[in-house]
Amino acid sequence: MIQQHFKDLIEIKGIDAVALYDNHNRIMDSWVQPPKQNIAVISEIGETYLHIFGLLEYLKSDMSELVLPHDKGIIYARTRPKYFIIVMAKLSIDAALIRLALNVAIKEFEENRKSKKVLKKLSDKKFYQIKSITLDDVEKIMLENILEDKDGGGE
Repeated sequence: MIQQHFKDLIEIKGIDAVALYDNHNRIMDSWVQPPKQNIAVISEIGETYLHIFGLLEYLKSDMSELVLPHDKGIIYARTRPKYFIIVMAKLSIDAALIRLALNVAIKEFEENRKSKKVLKKLSDKKFYQIKSITLDDVEKIMLENILEDKDGGGE
């Protein structure tokens, strides 16, 4: 899928990895610039973003993308209703370039007949896929506080 529909993105010099996840944190497809990234690390990163996007969904936030710099590059993440995508790139890559390439690629991907069949079968809920067993005690308390504020906090 990625090599077919996201070809312009992976051809950008400095893109290290691209992974496409469903809302259950299953990797639908991935592409890694050999031998840069370990697939287990990509899976862990996906779980983190599923939690972030799930919470944003619950809070009814309209935020659909995140760009986080780290010591070796950036992680660009974009959520769509039935999936999300993670792009790992060098610091020298401008997030606007990734955004532009993804805008074109996502449109092509979602309009493709085979992709439509795959996407039709997927859940459109992220929040309810968050596995509480993967959260530590501090994260559980923070999530409970956020949910209490949202449900009963002075609205």
